[in-house]
Order: sequence, then C-alpha cells, then structure tokens
Amino acid sequence: MLKRLLALAMLATALVGCTTAPPIPPNAGKLPRGAKVGLLVNMPAPAQHMHVGTTVFTNFATNHQFPWNPTSRTYEVFTADLERAGFQVVRLTSYATTTVNALAVSQNDGWRANPAQAWATQKLKDEQIAAVVVIEGKRTLTRMECSGGPCAESYMANSGLFTRSMFGSTRYSAVPAMEAKVFALAPPIELSAYEPLKTLQAGRVRQLKDFAEPKDFNQLSKAEFQPVVTAIDAHIAAISRATVQTLVSGAK
Repeated sequence: MLKRLLALAMLATALVGCTTAPPIPPNAGKLPRGAKVGLLVNMPAPAQHMHVGTTVFTNFATNHQFPWNPTSRTYEVFTADLERAGFQVVRLTSYATTTVNALAVSQNDGWRANPAQAWATQKLKDEQIAAVVVIEGKRTLTRMECSGGPCAESYMANSGLFTRSMFGSTRYSAVPAMEAKVFALAPPIELSAYEPLKTLQAGRVRQLKDFAEPKDFNQLSKAEFQPVVTAIDAHIAAISRATVQTLVSGAK
C-alpha cells in the first residue's frame, strides 16, 4: 500500500511539475472587459487507447476517432467562454506554438518576458493583446508503478483511454493529453502556474470507475468509447472555465 501511495504521489508530482511558482500580487492577470485575448490551439488526433497488461505480450495501442476535431472543439469552447466573459478573442493562427508557449519565464523569485520569444511578445503588444492562451497536445504520464525495482512508466501522446490489467482486474482512465498555458503580457506572468489552473491540470488523468467491460477489448465500439469522449470534453470545458476565471478575477 505504501509503495502504491508513493507511486501516486510521484505521478502527481510529474504531472504538475516540480518547480514552485514565484509569489504574485493580488489580482495578477485580471483583465478589464473588452480586453483582447490571443488564443492558439494545437491538439493532435486521433484518440488513442493504450493498454498495459500483466506481461508485455498483452500490451497494445489502437486509434479511435473523436466525434469532433480536437483542435476545432477546443477553439469553439474557449472562444465561447471568453467572449461570454466580455473579452475579444484573437485567434493566433499565424503563430507557431513554439513562439508563444513560453512568453514569461520565472527568474530570481519573479517573472520576466522570455527573451527567446521577444519578437512574438512585441508583435502581440503591437496588436494590443493583453493575454495569450495556448492549448497544446502534451505527452502525458498515465502510469507509474514502483515495486522494489525501477519504476515502470507509461505515457500517451494523444488524448484517449489508458487501461491497465493485472491478474484479471482492469482499471480504465480517461487521459486528456493536453496542457493550457495562460500568459499576461504586461507585466509578464504565466498565470497557469497558479490556481485554479495548476491543480486542475495536475489531476487531468481520471479513473473511470463505472466503465463497462467492452465486448472486444482490443477494439472498442463508438458507444463503448463514449465515456472517454465525455470525460475529455468535460476536461476541455473545465480548463476553459478556469482560464476565464483567472482572467476575470486574477490568479491565486
């Protein structure tokens, strides 16, 4: 039991990251209504089902189709929530994610503009954009098991279903393999390093406790895969609401 708790703690640490964000003033990142918010999304498809069995000979990975395109779906949800909160959404489709996914970096117990992305920062400011939201697919740790020797780890690059079987028992987990980063530009701060986004993203891998045993474990039907779709869609919605909360009330 102790080893299992240690593995779970290590998994949570790996998901949330090991660094402590610098302290920030009250209402950091709070924007006025009408402010421009840049939005860039890059979510890979298709969905994935990764299985780890009792032995390596029973492991497999298969692909499934979401009923919606992940990038389009995420754009749709975030745009609707941000506009409902009174912000102007600017889709940053002319930018590469690598040019705006680290606009602020922590240094000496504070934040500063990332000199490696200075060109993008200046261009965004010229466009009067006050904050940037970047949602990317992210390789996600789904399993860490430690039993006396080296820990065994499993990762998923695409969102989907992770299953772990051992001695006749199977655990099912929905995996939103995605990460949202939210940056205020003046002053430069990575708002997603704080609440409410920090904890929400750290717990993104969720066990599906009532998942019905599929007829063909190696190839789930659309109906059988639907609980996974629902869980990932709910996570996208939750991240969107937390982003809006951060920009309306400030990070904590």
